[in-house]
Amino acid sequence: MNQDRVSLAVEGDIEDRISVLPRNVIDCILELLSVKEAAKTCTLSKSWRYVWSELPKMVLDYEFCDELIDESESKFREVVDGIMLLHMGKIVKFDIDVRVEDLASYTAIDRWVLYVTRNSVKKLHLRIFNIDDRTYTLPPCVFHCSTLTQLKLARCSFKPPGSFRGFPNLVTLRLASVTFSERCVIKAPRLANLTLNCCDGMQYLNIASPVLKSLYVCYPHSYIALNCFMNCKNLRDLGLVFSKVFANPKHDHRSTLVKLLGSLPALEVLLLDSLFIELLCADVVLSTGPPFMLNCLRKLSLSVDFGKLGHISCVLQLIKCSPNLNELEIRVKGTDDNVEAFVKCLKTPGCLQLPLNKLEYVSFYGFASPNCVEVFAMLFIFQAPSLLRIFIEQPIGTKSSKELSGLPRASPKAELVIS
Repeated sequence: MNQDRVSLAVEGDIEDRISVLPRNVIDCILELLSVKEAAKTCTLSKSWRYVWSELPKMVLDYEFCDELIDESESKFREVVDGIMLLHMGKIVKFDIDVRVEDLASYTAIDRWVLYVTRNSVKKLHLRIFNIDDRTYTLPPCVFHCSTLTQLKLARCSFKPPGSFRGFPNLVTLRLASVTFSERCVIKAPRLANLTLNCCDGMQYLNIASPVLKSLYVCYPHSYIALNCFMNCKNLRDLGLVFSKVFANPKHDHRSTLVKLLGSLPALEVLLLDSLFIELLCADVVLSTGPPFMLNCLRKLSLSVDFGKLGHISCVLQLIKCSPNLNELEIRVKGTDDNVEAFVKCLKTPGCLQLPLNKLEYVSFYGFASPNCVEVFAMLFIFQAPSLLRIFIEQPIGTKSSKELSGLPRASPKAELVIS
């Protein structure tokens, strides 16, 4: 039987099961390959000659581009020009991740971007690194592409032309190390997901999107007016991670943050770094508690300095105004210098009345303040009746306290993990 199969294979009579697959299945298989590997399928048979050139997704990843550029940048441009020339049909997704030196490559990239925007591209991803730190400026055709649903940019300059009227179909916008050099209003009525990471010139940025659901602003290099997001009533996820707060005489960061959190009734996930915890530590806020409730909040992720009692009080207040909190993550900073004062703070009547009925998961990350972490963990072990898991990260060699494992627990299902 095996000999017969070998014989058939030699004679070329075995059925070609791949070629008879539905075209969308073949496309999915080829999309898992690099452009280089997908192009090799043209040698399989006449029926496969142009299959790769009709793929709706064109991904020129860093490895593919770098291999060509190591030979020469002109070779890189020549090969990609050839791919564009041979391509047939629409391009739904165009993704390029490249490191260039020759400015002629910028002109070539402009040409490729123009080609895909004229072919109804929906997902456009550009990551362009220049060895001389010369920023790539987006060509005007990007701002006139009404079919875009996803735009991801890295190391680009964002300068819309005067005729720019927004992105009518854009759903996801992710900008990393993008520079804004003049006032820019982005109208995106369908924008649901926005990420701004290490961007510069954000004081010029104003994004109008009534349906925004996810907003993450990380390490901005300039001032950003958070109050422009106060009308985003559908916001579900909010993450703010700053290395510093930039002064602006027209805006009070503390009151802006408080107003922003109070204007988001549907918020489910909140990520704040220690800089924003510091802003919320104002006496006027902590004495009466935050002037807002986070009734829909399910996950709270915070970076906290356990060496500052104000930070601890702020965390407790945020938990107090989140009656449906399910998951708490704390990235620990600081020292154990104030352990006694820390314990006294946790024994206050207000602390003993926290709404922890829905809390199931608690995690402590970071190797700082191990004693304070253990004391804080006791609070949840004693008072969270639905707790399923509490995780504590500790440095190698640290002797874990046996007291935590032997404590009576409000939840019989609670699992303590220390690693």
